[in-house]
Amino acid sequence: MSLVNLTIHPRSTTGKNANRRTRAAGRVPAVLYGKDRSTVSVELDAHSFGVALTHLAGRTAIFSLEMEGVEDPPIALLREIQRNPVTDQVLHVDLMEIPRGVPVTVGVAVEIVGTCPAVKSGEGSVSLHLDTIDVSCLPRDLPECLEVDISGLELNDKIYVRDVTTTAGEIVDDPEMLVLNIKAASVFVEEEEEAAEGEEQEGETGEAEDAGEDKGGD
Repeated sequence: MSLVNLTIHPRSTTGKNANRRTRAAGRVPAVLYGKDRSTVSVELDAHSFGVALTHLAGRTAIFSLEMEGVEDPPIALLREIQRNPVTDQVLHVDLMEIPRGVPVTVGVAVEIVGTCPAVKSGEGSVSLHLDTIDVSCLPRDLPECLEVDISGLELNDKIYVRDVTTTAGEIVDDPEMLVLNIKAASVFVEEEEEAAEGEEQEGETGEAEDAGEDKGGD
């Protein structure tokens, strides 16, 4: 997995008012922390950060942090994004530095590939239980996603963590955890059809009774 470059700048002021001014200037307040460093306040360009997130498209966010005066950019994992619940504007970002040469355990996105015949015919549907699986790996070797091929699956088949493979590192989640299964989609259709038929039969019975009463009245 290639690391995404992200430029960060030191931030000397903190607090709500300072953060508002930072965001008004098109920057996002952030903190950078790690095992062997004290927490420092930084800021990053809001537009560049948004572009980076779009480029990642749901994949694990690990950045190479470009800092002025630093020749060996640190590598950091995106730990948290705080957003405005109404506007979805990014309010604050937490970055955790990853020591070089040290494996990191992060959730890697599950990507479904292939076409299941039962799903294609409408008999079944994919029920996804895990959208990420934890992988322990060196940051630069981290896979972009974990592909799960459903082309050979049939109705009611299941995929567990033990069935998933990674191109680098090792999967550390419980092997018995369910990743996905192919569930029957026609059950609900049949129930709806039976309910509709029942309503039609009730309507026909009611009409027949009404007709009988009319004849009796004559």
